[in-house]
Amino acid sequence: METARGDPSDLGPWLRASCGGILALVALGSAVPAAMALDREAVLRYVLSRRTPEGGYCFFRTPQWGVEEPNAPDTLAALESLRLLGVEPPEPQRTERFLGSFQDEDGDFPTLTIGWAVLRGLAALGAEPGHSPAVWLWRQVGVLLRRPAARDWSGAVADLAHAGQLLRLIGADLDVSTRDAFTRMLEEAREPQGGWARPEADLETTGVALHLVTQLDLELGAEARAGVEALFARSEDPTLGLRFGPHARAVSAGALWGGLTICQALGLRLTYPDAAATSLALLQRPDGGLGRRHRAISTLHDTWVGLDAARLLDTLWEDRS
Repeated sequence: METARGDPSDLGPWLRASCGGILALVALGSAVPAAMALDREAVLRYVLSRRTPEGGYCFFRTPQWGVEEPNAPDTLAALESLRLLGVEPPEPQRTERFLGSFQDEDGDFPTLTIGWAVLRGLAALGAEPGHSPAVWLWRQVGVLLRRPAARDWSGAVADLAHAGQLLRLIGADLDVSTRDAFTRMLEEAREPQGGWARPEADLETTGVALHLVTQLDLELGAEARAGVEALFARSEDPTLGLRFGPHARAVSAGALWGGLTICQALGLRLTYPDAAATSLALLQRPDGGLGRRHRAISTLHDTWVGLDAARLLDTLWEDRS
């Protein structure tokens, strides 16, 4: 579709047709009061306005200034946001070609993050990579699991999660030694007082770690589980719903997602769902996207995270009623 080449506000007949069901999404079966709901129609406009002529997406796209810098992580975030909104991406073949351009003939990608974004983005489009990424991926896993003590344990947990998602995506079989290595690395990253990651645990990183445990069917010991439950309890807040961590006085899109992921994974009850819904709604910016924190610039990543947090909140709310 060629309208993406011009004014991002001119989304043409495709957007008008796609928005037919979006107004219903605004009140999508959620028991959360309407004043706390995200404006999903505005989210859709924001995501589509970030699409570039190449078929990729860029959160800081500014065509009037000649800024067209699509990248793989933003493109994945846009595709996942559209999925959560129930909207098919425009010109999927163009986006598929854009993502495929990051892989070389050996099946390699420049970095683990780029490879993760490309392969997950292609999967979201129902497409396959041009070359098998298996050799490249196992090489990345080997490097991760041999890594010495990390300075940035939150980053290390995120890398492990990306690798774990890709292993599952390609249908890889993990032997006992590989599972044990993932478990040891997670244990080393865990904060002794509860949650992930050292030196100070937070809800977002803990949610990422639990997601990895679930995806790779790793064992979460009783001590680790009790620590996560304690971290979650100390991070609840009557005004914000959830805080970034026990010692924080603010919330973020990632913290809301992480806390709600913990609730779902461990079957916990959210004490202040109204406050969490309000905090989530306050992350939405005038352009329709969501920022990491209240009044922060909107990004495609935080929009994806916020929409997934809204999905989790709706699920928890329905389970409570």
